[in-house]
Amino acid sequence: MKETRPFSMKDKIGYTLGDLGCCCTEQFRAMYLAIFYTLVLKVNPVHVGILMLITKFWDAINDPLIGALVDSHKNKGKGKFIPWIKFFAFPTAVLCILGFVNVSNFAYGARIAYMFITYIVYEIMYTCVSVPFGSLSSVMTDDVNQRTDLSRFRSLGGTIFMTVIVIAGPLFLYKDNQPVPSHFLIMSAICAVIGLICLMFTSHWCKERIITEPVVEKKEKLNYFQVIKDITKNKALLGVMLSSFIGIVGAGMVNGLNTYLFRDYFGNVAIMAVSGMLSVIWSLIAFVGTKFVAKKFGKKEWIMYSATFSVVVYAILFFFPLENPMLFIIINGICYLGVSGFQVLVWALVNDAIDYQELQTGKRNEGIVYSAYTFFRKLANAVSGSMSSFALAIAGFQVNEAVQNEAFSGRLWKTYTGLYVVGYLLAVLVLKFIYPLTKEKTAEMLQDLADKRNAATAE
Repeated sequence: MKETRPFSMKDKIGYTLGDLGCCCTEQFRAMYLAIFYTLVLKVNPVHVGILMLITKFWDAINDPLIGALVDSHKNKGKGKFIPWIKFFAFPTAVLCILGFVNVSNFAYGARIAYMFITYIVYEIMYTCVSVPFGSLSSVMTDDVNQRTDLSRFRSLGGTIFMTVIVIAGPLFLYKDNQPVPSHFLIMSAICAVIGLICLMFTSHWCKERIITEPVVEKKEKLNYFQVIKDITKNKALLGVMLSSFIGIVGAGMVNGLNTYLFRDYFGNVAIMAVSGMLSVIWSLIAFVGTKFVAKKFGKKEWIMYSATFSVVVYAILFFFPLENPMLFIIINGICYLGVSGFQVLVWALVNDAIDYQELQTGKRNEGIVYSAYTFFRKLANAVSGSMSSFALAIAGFQVNEAVQNEAFSGRLWKTYTGLYVVGYLLAVLVLKFIYPLTKEKTAEMLQDLADKRNAATAE
């Protein structure tokens, strides 16, 4: 068997490109698909919310099933996870583009049907990429510092995408504060092609180094229900799943209202581009600084401390609304530094949860453990995507009105800031009281795991 090169910067950059590739389709859709449905296809936000709830709920259920299939895949020299990424990257890109085809001339029911079909098929294809990609980091290295680096570099991929799209999106997708339908399709095609290219680089630059025994032997079937039972006893995984679920619901609902906040509250959607420019500074600070503060305080500890700061700031904003969009952009950027720990370090927490699973059961089950986590992420996205649409409808958004009334704008501000506070506060509390791996306990776990592996090797 060909010797695998040592872990290096090439792996980190490859993993960054993988996250960038995933974000190019998934995050672009998360940011603009609901907006495309309401502002371009003129679909009632309540119907959009129901559609997202149904399709995302199925997608969440689908994740563990795909994870089981990934775990049953034997490494035949090309890797356990890489072949999945290579094969499903192309259909994922195609389905992303199809989601932004302007079918506003279709009958209302036909529009709903088209949205449903393209949405759910895309999510199935994307799951076949995202689950193997997420599991990949756990077999690239077992060094705790290298894994923290991978989590940081993974967040860098999303940061690069968000920086570009938040700057380019408002300037390219809208004219005179109104959407341009054809531009949504063009930008989706650009994102899909870039995403496909990035994932191909990931497939060649990231190497799988930790080779574990295949879960499925010739005469032994995967005991899927036993693995699920084991997962329910994994407090580390339960803690990160629940805190992520709550945080993603709150943050996702806020992000889903972001365009409407600038368009209908501040009256200037184009100024979101300035927010994108400044986000480069905040993201670089978070990327560079997180490594040092996480090493000093611990991953769990830093996430709690910094996120609590942002919760306090937004609680003040709830009672004292801002009218200056630039002041809001600056304050929001500072608060991003506070909650960035959830985005930058969460994947390192998941890898620790995989190690926790191995320590308890003797088996890593990376695919299923990771997909169990993504189940909750997808479920959270389902709830947040649909709830932001429902919140929009409750606030009084009128789909056929180019300019919303003042009462809607006031309710939108309270909803936006209130969701931020509740979401991140509950996420912090769950992480504190359920997730057990403090800085000290993580070190103890890794040492115990190393001792067990060495003993097994000696035998």
